[in-house]
Amino acid sequence: MSPITAATIATLKADLEQGVGFPAEWYTDTAITELEYTHLFHKSWQYFCRAAELTNLGDYVTGTVGRTPVVVTRAAEGLNAFVNVCRHRRHLVMEGCGNKKIMLCHYHGWSYGLDGSLKGAPRAEGDADFCKEEFGLLPAKVDTWGPWVFVNLDADAAPLAQTLGRLPEIIADSGLVLTDLEFHGRSEWQAKANWKVMLENYLECYHCAIAHPGFSQMIDVDPDAYVLQPHEWFSSQIAHVKESALSGEGKKPKYAAAGAIKQAQYHWLFPNFTININPGFPNLSIDVWLPLGANRAQGFSEQYFGAGVDEAWAKELMAFNEEVGNEDDELTDAVQQGLIGGRPARGRYIRHAEQLPIHFNRHILNALAPAAG
Repeated sequence: MSPITAATIATLKADLEQGVGFPAEWYTDTAITELEYTHLFHKSWQYFCRAAELTNLGDYVTGTVGRTPVVVTRAAEGLNAFVNVCRHRRHLVMEGCGNKKIMLCHYHGWSYGLDGSLKGAPRAEGDADFCKEEFGLLPAKVDTWGPWVFVNLDADAAPLAQTLGRLPEIIADSGLVLTDLEFHGRSEWQAKANWKVMLENYLECYHCAIAHPGFSQMIDVDPDAYVLQPHEWFSSQIAHVKESALSGEGKKPKYAAAGAIKQAQYHWLFPNFTININPGFPNLSIDVWLPLGANRAQGFSEQYFGAGVDEAWAKELMAFNEEVGNEDDELTDAVQQGLIGGRPARGRYIRHAEQLPIHFNRHILNALAPAAG
């Protein structure tokens, strides 16, 4: 029995328009998390790996989309994505990453081509009605954007470009060229809050002047200067560096913000991919946010810089981002503790300041609507 109904979805949609937040259990109940895996993470474009990891014929990368094991290969015809589960007894086929001409399951030796077709099934010739053509790896959709590879398990999913919309154009307006960026590093993280709590926090700067003194020293967070832009499948926060941070007046700036990139841009792409661009030399970081049960989250961050960016400057900027991230973690940990207590049962948004968390939660409701019993 689904924990939500059509009436529940309709009521929560109406409440959102009045600024009323989700009930506390939507952030603490594992039944909601299970629905999110099935109807959200398994039916949306998910960042999978860097395109640079799949350059040569035979390159492959494994990972998960939601909870589903996936392998992406570079075949003669281009990139392919498959459920990384053998069609025989459902053992994982590939592990890690590398380069292979054939994908081999090490349980019973079933082998697959880079196009996912079943090439060999030992002893299958003794089974008169066995047809190899019917037992290739299950396909998934795969596409690229800039330096990134995305996978979608939904066979009926619209192209990635439809989800991106104008986002590539907006990023280009910052002065950044995605294809010029160089990968700097990746780190994994865990947090003591529901993944939605963390993204709601990411999607507003109402708290910045109070909770992020270092950030507010650098970036103009005045509501008249800090722009909030909801779009169909993404949202953007756009701001500028303070003149005082550029001129050196007052406190020493957290990092040197003068450079080719004039705008601060912070983007959310449905459902759990975020992009951060800070003023200064060419830079970009991403985060992927995932559930770890109902009351915890996990994910990873990747850092990118333009060619030739000074390492000392890169370290200063990463330290700036880490400081902001640590401050956010303290906030969202405390929110989760309040939600676990269950009282008050509902929160109240300030709609003009928190329109992007509301926009995010509309998408959550739309994604979960098919699960309504």
